[in-house]
Amino acid sequence: MATGNRNSAPRGREQPGPGPGRKIPLTSVQSAYRLGREDTAPLGGVACHMYFEFDGTAVDPARLRDAVTRLQERHPPLRTAFPGDDGTATLLGAPTARLLVRDLTAMGAEEQARTLAAVRAQMSGQRLDVARGQVLDVRLTLLSGTDSRLHIDVDLLAADPPSIGVLLTDLARLYGGAAPPAPHYDIFARQCHETHAPPDMDLGAWRQRLDGRSLAPPALPLTADPETVTGARFSRRVLTVPAPRWRRMSARAHAEGLEPDSVLLAAFAHTLGRFSTDDDFIVSLPEFPRLASRSGAEPVAGDFTRLRPASIDVSGAATLRELVHTVDQERRTARRQQFAAGPAGLRELARARGEGLPPAGAVYTNLLDADLIPACFERCFGPLVWMITQSPQVWLDCLAVKHFGGVCLAWDLADGLFPAGLPAAMTELGGDLLTALCDQDWNQPPPSHLPATQQQTRNLANATYRAESGHLLHQRFFELAAADPGRPALLCAEGTVTRGALADDALRMAALLRHRGLRPGEPVAVCLKTVPDQIRVALAVLAAGGCYVPIGTEQPERRRTDILRIAGVRKEITDADAPGAPPPGPRLSAGPRPAAGRLPPVDQLTWQDTHATTPLRRPVTTSVSAPAYIIFTSGSTGRPKGVEITHRSAVNTVDDINHRWAVGRHDRGIAVSALDFDLSVYEIFGPLAAGGAVVVPAPGEARDPQAWLRLVRAHRVTVWHSVPGLLDALITAAEDGPPPDTLRLVLTGGDWIGTDLPARLRALVPGCRFVACGGATEGSVYSNYFEADGAEDGWSSLPYGRPLGNQRYRVVDGRGRDCPDWVTGELWIGGVGVARGYRAAPEQTARRFVHHAGARWYRTGDLGRYRPGAVLEFLGRTDHQVKINGYRIAVGEIEAALASHHQVARAVAVVTGQGPARRLIAYLLPVADTLDQTSVREHARTRLPSFARPDHYLLLDELPLDGNGKVDRGRLAAWDAPEPTPVPGEPPRGAGEQAVAEEWSAVLGREVSSRHERFVDLGGDSQRAMRLASALRARFGRRVPLRTLLEASTVAAMAELIGRPQQPGRTAPDDGTADG
Repeated sequence: MATGNRNSAPRGREQPGPGPGRKIPLTSVQSAYRLGREDTAPLGGVACHMYFEFDGTAVDPARLRDAVTRLQERHPPLRTAFPGDDGTATLLGAPTARLLVRDLTAMGAEEQARTLAAVRAQMSGQRLDVARGQVLDVRLTLLSGTDSRLHIDVDLLAADPPSIGVLLTDLARLYGGAAPPAPHYDIFARQCHETHAPPDMDLGAWRQRLDGRSLAPPALPLTADPETVTGARFSRRVLTVPAPRWRRMSARAHAEGLEPDSVLLAAFAHTLGRFSTDDDFIVSLPEFPRLASRSGAEPVAGDFTRLRPASIDVSGAATLRELVHTVDQERRTARRQQFAAGPAGLRELARARGEGLPPAGAVYTNLLDADLIPACFERCFGPLVWMITQSPQVWLDCLAVKHFGGVCLAWDLADGLFPAGLPAAMTELGGDLLTALCDQDWNQPPPSHLPATQQQTRNLANATYRAESGHLLHQRFFELAAADPGRPALLCAEGTVTRGALADDALRMAALLRHRGLRPGEPVAVCLKTVPDQIRVALAVLAAGGCYVPIGTEQPERRRTDILRIAGVRKEITDADAPGAPPPGPRLSAGPRPAAGRLPPVDQLTWQDTHATTPLRRPVTTSVSAPAYIIFTSGSTGRPKGVEITHRSAVNTVDDINHRWAVGRHDRGIAVSALDFDLSVYEIFGPLAAGGAVVVPAPGEARDPQAWLRLVRAHRVTVWHSVPGLLDALITAAEDGPPPDTLRLVLTGGDWIGTDLPARLRALVPGCRFVACGGATEGSVYSNYFEADGAEDGWSSLPYGRPLGNQRYRVVDGRGRDCPDWVTGELWIGGVGVARGYRAAPEQTARRFVHHAGARWYRTGDLGRYRPGAVLEFLGRTDHQVKINGYRIAVGEIEAALASHHQVARAVAVVTGQGPARRLIAYLLPVADTLDQTSVREHARTRLPSFARPDHYLLLDELPLDGNGKVDRGRLAAWDAPEPTPVPGEPPRGAGEQAVAEEWSAVLGREVSSRHERFVDLGGDSQRAMRLASALRARFGRRVPLRTLLEASTVAAMAELIGRPQQPGRTAPDDGTADG
């Protein structure tokens, strides 16, 4: 409650401060603040200021007006102009701030509330006219009765947070009528100089400290590129540590030899780490060092801020104790004298590495020792009810301040930068960690749980239980064949193959395999040219109790041999004309093929060997836990990996898809996937198990979209299933011809799915359902689905959606913790569909198939994230993550952003080159014949941070596909890309360019010899930019906005800008301008 009356107090005598007109050099921090006000700066267009509101009673406007005037007279920084042109501030004579009083006593409560909200919105986001000395804004709103609200806004160019405490103390004393001794501002300049004297740059120390470490801020999920956001507003979320807990936490810290503030910083850093896709990042730590005051002297106000960058990596902290000690050690390191240069040191190190310096990003401000809100002030003007801090080029600022014997942690986050719900989730987990640090044994690990509502939502999404049929993969087909042998099973070039005929062929080969000594679960290689024969033999192997191992006939002999050896194959079924096949005849025995390397003898069988064989009466009974097939995928070492899938796992996927989308006896599918590609499992066994039929293209039509379209229409295919590339080819063919109007269901997966596909399909076949599927070979074809119904139009890529029946998903970080919503991590698949492992590769199996909380999971190596509502989003492969200029880039996000442009049908991003020559290339497939690259570049600028924007855009008529219909990224990366444009060594031309080059050389301290080199590449920073602006104004006598000047980044461009005729009537803005 405020005390006092509305009587004016007499003015006391003040000692004079520094005289008007005195110039004071800006500190590096003030220069950054000043430049951050410019709209051209990343997250610029923001004043660095603190805004406060106090609710009191009986505040006297006249006394307050007098006190505000005397406060400015008493403290010269409040009478200082910060034009910024020449890197100096100028002391003014008379105070510039006047108390504004607004009387709302006649308004009703609702109208008062609306007016107060409007004042808060305006003052909390304003940019005071610091160029004219407006650094303080004080307003008083009179409310009902004697109630009032005091609004105070202080620009941090004039006073750092501890200094604000000094100002508030003096304001309260002046309001109360006291005439305190004047502060000794004769030492103000010395304080500034000694506090901010540039230390000797020890680049070697910086290199040693940050060797191999990131210079970037936390890689938090963002919805906008900070470089494109200007005029950001900030919202505050508050965490409190009550006094009893704070005393307990402080005692623990002291017992560990730590400062209590290190515990708070550890909680902040660990929380950032939970939401960052990179464990290694920089947090800026402001300090406010002050020289000892003269005995009995009043403290002075000013900006004494020094920034210390702390390199944070708490990924190795297994316990709370390790977490706190790790952060405390880095904090102590950052405080050492050789790192006093702060951002300058990072800038020099970044330049030495050939990287750009990222923005501050995250800031932790310790104000525990600062009396920011003095008790005497609240006694005069009432308690603090609201405050906010805003800083340019900062995403998140955490302030630690005292609060009734405890601690308040205020998180100020830039609006419009973070996804919805992220700030709340961050502060929730931050609060939980603070509780653990207060109450738990520090030998316990840090909390790793999710926010409560997110955990509940994911539990529901992963509650996918459905009753299992208990069938074998082939079982339903043979049962249906016995019940109705005359129905079609295959529709192919050789005619219609009935269920009965197909079953007889399969059981005949099964009998031969059993006669040849096939063991239960034994692998049998299948290497056949035609799809009908492949289907017959796959059914035969399963009916004989074995598991089939498909091998493409085009496979290189080396890989074929590897597959046979790894799988332990003793029997292989091939075509009669295959190399090494046995001669035709009635022989039941095929001689062993000569061993290749360490390959054991392999018996090759052909269909001719079944002529004299009596078919089995029924398939052999086997366990659902036995392997049904082994499909080999490419290994990172070049050695193929054999994925073993059991009957139970495969049937779970087939049954769930058939049940979920009512696939039945009247449905027909089409087989367009190779047998050694796992999508073929559903293409074959899905329709056959449902009682439907499979349409098989002729060998010459396997890659002919026009032929597929004819087959779809001729055989009335109802279910299409393929990778997106083949579906795109079908739709493209149909767009130029008759539509595939018999389709009722499209399932696609196995690769990135273009967002244009659902709409294009709906345009052709309005009633057809479009289902995007995802997963891994190791997850039994598919593990998730998303049915696109038009509501996905706002997405940059189609979501993964939700798990299929009896399957589950996690998104985890590098330590196996669940990632919160929006945070990218590795996708883990759990449940019935998870494979047994890799054939004959126990070490690989142990690495990729892991146990967690009593469940078995497959680590896919895919990147993804959960969106709110437990909707999964696929973001590419972990091996498609690259680092360029210190930033980690997931090419999947880049591709999705580019593909969201209305003229782009598909985008593929690849990285070429090594070291500093690494470049990001985007290959674009246009929707139509032409594509506006300028529009695409602008589209990328609004959706991608600068470090993730491609260097080059190349148009293609079609993307290269591999044998399975997936984009062949290797071929794209191997293609020649444009060479990087060199910086010509052409000297400045003419008097104008030579004059600009001379001013560059003077400001940069080095000779500038090329008209094409960029200012920032030569060491130009914000402070040097301001000095350059002042020098160019003095030389050319013209005034140009600083942002415009900096956009002209070369000598040639800057000279051309200055030489342009000035537009009549054009007036340069007062704030953030440069002469030149």
